[in-house]
Amino acid sequence: MRIPFLTAAFAALCLALPTTAQKIQGADGGVMRAETRLMVFTQDFSVFAMASITHGQPEWKAKYDGMLDELKGKTNRLGMDWFTTLITSSEFEIGGAKLAPGSYVVGLHCDKEGKFSLAFMDSTKAMKDGVNPFMDWKPEMVASLTLNKDAAAEAVALMTMTLKAEKDGAGKGTFTLAWGKHTLTAPCQLHAPKK
Repeated sequence: MRIPFLTAAFAALCLALPTTAQKIQGADGGVMRAETRLMVFTQDFSVFAMASITHGQPEWKAKYDGMLDELKGKTNRLGMDWFTTLITSSEFEIGGAKLAPGSYVVGLHCDKEGKFSLAFMDSTKAMKDGVNPFMDWKPEMVASLTLNKDAAAEAVALMTMTLKAEKDGAGKGTFTLAWGKHTLTAPCQLHAPKK
């Protein structure tokens, strides 16, 4: 008589478990992403390198102006949906950080004093460790950014990131993140690959 009772109790427990577990959902993630690139090359392409940043474009809301202090001391998602990613085929310097050729996930870090940085983590390591943009994660490297508050006359509706090359700068340029009336900027340089 004990066996049917235990079997019934086990069955009841198994049937109850799915009601307390989270439901796994799926989606296609069909949102378009923006991309910006910086390149160095020779006329015959015997020397060529590219750095590329791809990101989602959240829409600016006026209430975000009052939320800057809430970012202090945190590493946050940058963009929307999936990670912002940076892929570089040669050494890439940005905001004082030197990134080796590779692929990185990118977040936005704000220190306790309110200074902003791009936060980087090797993307292969991040994926193996199960890191996702909706969780707290520890960057391996940060690149200093300059906050230009209220720099634009009109608010930029969708977040944009650009890598703009200096004319005849041989890979030197500027990274700019624009959103609302604010920009975050940093000098950058993509180095020509060594042969």
